[in-house]
Order: sequence, then C-alpha cells, then structure tokens
Amino acid sequence: MDKHLEHYRLIGKNIAYYRKKRNLNQEGLALRANVSRTHLSHIDAENVNKAPSLETLFNLCDALSIEPYQLFVEHE
Repeated sequence: MDKHLEHYRLIGKNIAYYRKKRNLNQEGLALRANVSRTHLSHIDAENVNKAPSLETLFNLCDALSIEPYQLFVEHE
C-alpha cells in the first residue's frame, strides 16, 4: 500500500472535493453509494489511507455523477 499512498490520498481528497461540491455530507454520500459512513470517512479522511474496492469506487463515482478518472486529477 505504501507504494501507492499518494494515489490513495488523491482519491480520498477528490471524493471529499466532489462530495462538498455537491453539498453532500458523508452520511448523504454513503447512503447514495451504499457504503457505511464510517467506511467513507476512512476513504476521504486526509490522515487515513484506506483503499476502496473497485466496486466501492464505482458506486461513489455513480453517486457523485463523475467518471472514475476524475478521482485521479489534482484539483486546486
């Protein structure tokens, strides 16, 4: 996991970015993506490096109405 630590951080940062952009809190996004709020908080927290499964990643993208590649693009 350490090898891809920066990628996991970027994914989490972007999930939080798009979640906030859509005025969703963690619980709202978790419900839409069919994941627990606790699991989502581990994914989008800056100091926790939890790697989501592909299914979870795709569910989050669907809930946020974004394409998966958008989670790998740096935002200001």
